[in-house]
Amino acid sequence: MVHPAIQNPGTRRVVAAAVVALGIVGAIPFFIATTFIGDDHLFLAFSRYVPNPLVAFIRDQHGGEFYRPLPMQLWWVLGRLGGESTVPFAVLAWLLHTTVAVETGMLVLGVRGDSRKALIAATLFFVAPFVREAAYWYSASTDLLASVLGLGAVLALSGRRPLLGMLLFGGACWSKESAIVVPTLAVLILRVREPQTRWSVITKRVAVTIPVMLVYLASRTIVLHGIGGSGDEATTFGGKCLQIGAGLIHAGPAADLLSDPLVLTLGIATWVALLVGTARLARSEVCPPFPWAPLAWIVLAILPLLAAPWIVGARYFYLAAIGIAWLAAELLAPTSIVVTVGVFAALAGFDVAQTVVRRTDVISYEARLSAARRAVAAGLDDGHTTFHIASGIKDLDLAVKGDPHLSRRDSFVVLGDVPASFVALPGNRARDFDFLLARPHLPPSGAYLFGSRRIVGLARRGDDPTLDEVVQRLPGIRFVRLRLGPRGRVVYRDVTDAMLNSDTE
Repeated sequence: MVHPAIQNPGTRRVVAAAVVALGIVGAIPFFIATTFIGDDHLFLAFSRYVPNPLVAFIRDQHGGEFYRPLPMQLWWVLGRLGGESTVPFAVLAWLLHTTVAVETGMLVLGVRGDSRKALIAATLFFVAPFVREAAYWYSASTDLLASVLGLGAVLALSGRRPLLGMLLFGGACWSKESAIVVPTLAVLILRVREPQTRWSVITKRVAVTIPVMLVYLASRTIVLHGIGGSGDEATTFGGKCLQIGAGLIHAGPAADLLSDPLVLTLGIATWVALLVGTARLARSEVCPPFPWAPLAWIVLAILPLLAAPWIVGARYFYLAAIGIAWLAAELLAPTSIVVTVGVFAALAGFDVAQTVVRRTDVISYEARLSAARRAVAAGLDDGHTTFHIASGIKDLDLAVKGDPHLSRRDSFVVLGDVPASFVALPGNRARDFDFLLARPHLPPSGAYLFGSRRIVGLARRGDDPTLDEVVQRLPGIRFVRLRLGPRGRVVYRDVTDAMLNSDTE
């Protein structure tokens, strides 16, 4: 049904204008408050070194770790289209996040038939700082793409479009393995939408996804030569439950802006309000069918996470956040518009403040990376090929080699101060750096194979060699340190002689 509050054509126009304005304003942080960081450089290396991206569908490129060929195709195209520019990736992230928000509204509208609940759920998902934190990280495109396609599959299957549902489900699986839960989510939504339909009928309608699932699992097993999995050490089951709990608690407030005790307090208070409010709604006369359905969505979306070695980061809870937005919308819809707008304004305010903080971090990060690239360029001109640069940048070697001016001279290697970083080893120098590699290997098979390049993981914290061993094994290494120069510019300094002399003394 159309909610009475927005039946008036004038009101609809105002709402539509507000939604468009929110979408445009909400796009700004994607362009100014993020950049290529961490695993982004790994995906960019794939784009840089692999001549044919389609090989990711039939051959292990990810070191026996993951099988996510569809996002890798996107990265290959956008990486070559944009070069060093983040703009294509910002557009992609914004479009994917906006699409999931719209699909969230469609899901709630289809289940509840209430346009106000649908609009609230979509808006909450779009503006929530915790969810946007995942969307701002370009590497999380795997999660965003799997959510777009997976939620689309749920909508298609519940709307009696089995062929479309199968295609979208396949795309979701080939984006991220956690999408395997999508058919179960579809069963949940069908049960809520059609409570009188027998379970056998519901499961039969969703069973069309089984062939897709079997093909995906078979291809994944063949390509990865097994079930795959990260080379990181896994925490215990209890530890995973604790990490899931911590992730859900952080789903409310903006963790980047508040102290840990305040985040904990607000997070717990938010969940208490949601659960108590839902319990009261379940006992009221206006209780909708299956009032706990949003909570069931959250639980089902979280279950695949137990297969991950560590469950830390907003990206892990992106699909579950759809259920959180739905749960909150059920409780906000009966309240006054003042309360609803107040919640939106508070979340948007958190996001603006978070954008300011992130923008500062991005400026610092890019200044440090620029200084590291200048240091390497100068060192290469002097005939050096091995560098250690303390920059606080993960995967510094890949980040430096992303510079088009240096990519043609990439027989060099850059070591950094962030453990477990990845480096692209020139084929003729692989043996020289073996003593620096992580044990057990990162990734499990020992290397990502991007074209003719081996991308290997360096030692974890605590396993790194001593300075004497590094100098002995890599006698030509140059040590570079970054510092803040005039007018806030980051400058570099070669401190090799000073370090070696002080070590000798």
